[in-house]
Amino acid sequence: MNQSRSELRQKLRSLRNGLSESHRAAHDEAIGRYLLELVKARRAGSIACYCPFNGEPDITPVYKQLMADGSRLALPVINRESTGRLEFHAWRADTDLAKNWYGIFEPPPTGIVPVSSLDMLIVPLVGYDRFGNRLGMGAGYYDRCLESIRDLDNPLRVGVAYSLQEMEPLAAEAWDVPLHGLVNEHGWISFGVRQP
Repeated sequence: MNQSRSELRQKLRSLRNGLSESHRAAHDEAIGRYLLELVKARRAGSIACYCPFNGEPDITPVYKQLMADGSRLALPVINRESTGRLEFHAWRADTDLAKNWYGIFEPPPTGIVPVSSLDMLIVPLVGYDRFGNRLGMGAGYYDRCLESIRDLDNPLRVGVAYSLQEMEPLAAEAWDVPLHGLVNEHGWISFGVRQP
């Protein structure tokens, strides 16, 4: 692969941001539907989600349904006091969110939810390949956060992206933590975990 990671990020973000409103809405709805099916099939009771940023798929409409079905949700928070460590904090629909210095919505400190206690971790990304490698925004927050569960099957690490974000195989770096699978507008793709 001749492109650098930064060039790849720029190209894939441009493709993602170039989606028409109608295609984006249809893709987001399909992704949400497939995610709900995956959560039900896996009987995931505790799920880490995300607030969409910079063209990421908007799956927030499914959060209300997940909570209605009894799932407990958590959202990522970047703890500036611990050199930018990514944590997950419990979140409910009635909890106000505020933008962090990147412009990403976060919940207030409501109590850290340990990653090891989660059933499923839904991860945004810039690009992915068919081996479970993900290309993130470049700051390494998720990789550092997930290092302790790198070799565990739980929580299920699920990427969320549009199919246009798929790329040629990416040479994994030592710090990269692979995904178990991914949901795009066409459904669930397993990277070594059987479909439920």
